[in-house]
Amino acid sequence: MKNIAVTKWILQRVSAVILLPLLLWFLFIFLKLVKQDYQNIVLFFQDDIKFIITLIFLIISFFHMKIGISEIFEDYIQNSRYKSVANLLMTAFATVLPLLTIVSLFFIIK
Repeated sequence: MKNIAVTKWILQRVSAVILLPLLLWFLFIFLKLVKQDYQNIVLFFQDDIKFIITLIFLIISFFHMKIGISEIFEDYIQNSRYKSVANLLMTAFATVLPLLTIVSLFFIIK
């Protein structure tokens, strides 16, 4: 059990360090894209590098969120059945939502 907690702690910190420059990039880009029309946004995401960076940002963001919220569940939900259900729902949410976003982006740009 102790190794799992240490592994989660390390993964949370590593994902946070990776997310920091990606978040700054995403905020900068978002501020530019919010003023653009649909065609320019599609052109932006058709650039493979920008598309891949966006995908990495989405995947790591939801991974980071899943680890953080599961730790909150561990600390504050005492009933093991409720904790298992909450973790299962969070895992489903953290898997399905980024996949839907990625598939949607893929269909929009192709």
